[in-house]
Amino acid sequence: MKRYREKTSDLVRRREFQRAWQRHCGFLDLSLEQFMAIQRRLLQEQLDLGRKSPLWRHIFGDIVDELAVENMREQVPLTVYSDYEPYLQGRPNDILSRPIKDWARTSGLGGSPKWVPYTEEMYEHLGVCSITVGILCAAQTRGDVRIRPGDVVASNLPPRPFISGLALMASSEFFDYHFIPPLDETEQLTFHERTRRVFELAMRDGMALLGAMTIVLVRMGEMFEQGQQERRFSLSMLHPKVLWRIGRAVLTARREGRDYILPRDLWQLKGLQCGGTDTFLFREKIKYYWGVEPYEIYAATEAGIMAVQAWDRQDLYFLPDTAFYEFIPHEEWVRERLEGITPQRTVLMDEVEVGKRYEVVITNFYGGPFLRYRMHDLVEVVGIGNDALGIQLPRFQFVGRSGSFIDLSGFAGLIDEKTLLRALDQLDVKYMDWVVAKEFEGDQPYLHLYIEPQAGVTLNADELRYKLHERLKEMVVDYKDVESMLGYQPLKVTVLATGTFERYVQYRLQQGADLAHLKPARIQPPVDAIALLIAQSERR
Repeated sequence: MKRYREKTSDLVRRREFQRAWQRHCGFLDLSLEQFMAIQRRLLQEQLDLGRKSPLWRHIFGDIVDELAVENMREQVPLTVYSDYEPYLQGRPNDILSRPIKDWARTSGLGGSPKWVPYTEEMYEHLGVCSITVGILCAAQTRGDVRIRPGDVVASNLPPRPFISGLALMASSEFFDYHFIPPLDETEQLTFHERTRRVFELAMRDGMALLGAMTIVLVRMGEMFEQGQQERRFSLSMLHPKVLWRIGRAVLTARREGRDYILPRDLWQLKGLQCGGTDTFLFREKIKYYWGVEPYEIYAATEAGIMAVQAWDRQDLYFLPDTAFYEFIPHEEWVRERLEGITPQRTVLMDEVEVGKRYEVVITNFYGGPFLRYRMHDLVEVVGIGNDALGIQLPRFQFVGRSGSFIDLSGFAGLIDEKTLLRALDQLDVKYMDWVVAKEFEGDQPYLHLYIEPQAGVTLNADELRYKLHERLKEMVVDYKDVESMLGYQPLKVTVLATGTFERYVQYRLQQGADLAHLKPARIQPPVDAIALLIAQSERR
């Protein structure tokens, strides 16, 4: 049964903007007590549904009959995907207590895909949350609903069965967007074909909302700025709308004293949703190139859209009705990493503390599969409430995957992707991409950075090694003691040849890899991925 009997786009057509805002963004008016009341109510509904779930019966046995909000955390241990995987193989349609609408997949650990069933209600909620993202990424103030029926939505994010594609499809049931390319066409295209098609159609139809990977947006902006954008002639460029768009962009650039056009000259975006852990580094660049500030969310295949930014595009606020949230304290998962002791303690949303990091644990709502499921994602609480915006909920920042950290030793601190991104940015290193791995020389552990400089840039490995080591000593607690305690500098740098990562991607495409596995993980990629990078570097 549908949660709402009419589309949000119908409310907007009737200019019932307050109702649309309340429907999708009203959670930002909640007190923490009201937030927790919603959490507990929906959790109780989920536990009641769980008694009828064959999946839960298989995994937890008759204990599901005794579960209640008050005793769930004592009765059920924390779970991971491998607990559910044997029963989700083959994607059975009768494994949950509610009918399954669709299946979503993610890359999983070690490249093994994880398939997640979405009930009708989960799918519907994903669509509702997708409209929430559309409203907030375009809003300038509280209650500001700027999206309109017919707005052009462009995305080069992965299509179904990935969660980004499923979210776009679900959103179409609640709002009459104009998608480019059409959603059924999108799913037939490769990443490069989809990207080319998006911007080909956008030259004619324009764009109101755009979803893309941060690095793609930055690279496109740089190409425009350097006059390297494609100028290949095609008949589509003769379309009157295309000619008008180009002419207007040229005039705009000239008025600003530029002899080159930027994406913002071609398209006046209402909102720009970015994906990537490096968005925080490129906020100003993206705003300069595209004319709007990037907007970020926290979403995952196993749960859907869990947290969004408000209209200030700063911190994340969790949605109360996506899943039940628990948080493993920082010291618990560090202890697990270093000593192998499984975490036992969790705290709830009304117990988190400012300045502390937590691993996210979720229990699905709406008949979903997961109970006390470890997301292996780390978030940091940066504040409780926002007086300037009139929001009372805790504010979060996404830190990274709990496995995407390198600990050189028990006392050297944890090195994560954001730390290295900040360090390289502060050193003004011009790179195309990089990976870093913990490697050993004898029994001595090293942090080994493999980095490809931008075209035309020369990097000296020894110089970068020294500067990066000194910067990490300033940035990471305890790293500064590594030299004195271990007796050596635990950092190595290998400079890769220009084009290495592009050749890596092309090779993976030729091998039939899917979109999730085209690029290596930046933190501790597999040994064979590093070997392939080195091989592609030597092909120069």
